[in-house]
Amino acid sequence: MKNYRRFARIGIATKGAVFFLMGFMALITAFQLTYTLKGGNDVLEWISHLSFGWFLLLLMTIGLAGYIYSRFYLTFNNGDYDGSDGKPTFRRLAYLINGLGYCLLFYSCLKFLLGISSDNGDSQWKLMLLQSIWGKIIVGIIATGLAVSAINEWWISFSVMMDKMTHKDDLTDRQYKYLMLLGRIGRFSRGIVFGVFSYVMFRSIYYGLKNLPKGADDAFQFMSAEYGAIIMGIVAAGLSCYGLFLLLSARHRNIPIS
Repeated sequence: MKNYRRFARIGIATKGAVFFLMGFMALITAFQLTYTLKGGNDVLEWISHLSFGWFLLLLMTIGLAGYIYSRFYLTFNNGDYDGSDGKPTFRRLAYLINGLGYCLLFYSCLKFLLGISSDNGDSQWKLMLLQSIWGKIIVGIIATGLAVSAINEWWISFSVMMDKMTHKDDLTDRQYKYLMLLGRIGRFSRGIVFGVFSYVMFRSIYYGLKNLPKGADDAFQFMSAEYGAIIMGIVAAGLSCYGLFLLLSARHRNIPIS
């Protein structure tokens, strides 16, 4: 299973690159160096316009496939990061929701890779769905999942689970200490983004799905409007820390695939 672990680690590094770029672009927006916030899809679109964009998108597509594979494997296998032979149902559900969420980003990556643009028909069926009762139910489920994910991120950032996710054999004590600090700050900030995103979605349901947020960039816009650019910049810097943590720790990540 060595190759499967390598495949999953490539996926973790790819996820780190996306989060680092999202946080970095939100950070420079907070300091008014640019006026454009970027969500996951915006990051992919930005990459697609680079000189070697197609090749980078290909690598990211492979990487995201690896990450999604690791989430689904952790959903259905018995082993977990703590070495136990079983895991609670809520943790399996968290892995499943996480994997399904990145399927959407994987789909977007494939569209940019193949040059498929979103047409009006695609927007029309989404509008029809949102105007129905099922639209509110789906948005409510997603918002609830984000709220649970936020709590889970905050719990992990203060728990020993962080230590169990990373092998420290090839790292010095100093390297491991700062890597864990980077990860804890990053996961806590990621939890804030999830929490704000969840709140904005619930608020959108209350107002009849008006101004429904499309991505993390809307969560940053809300933070900037309600709490100011400084708070937004701090959270954005933390999100960049999370992406950097994933990039640096991918090689040493504990992948419980047997």
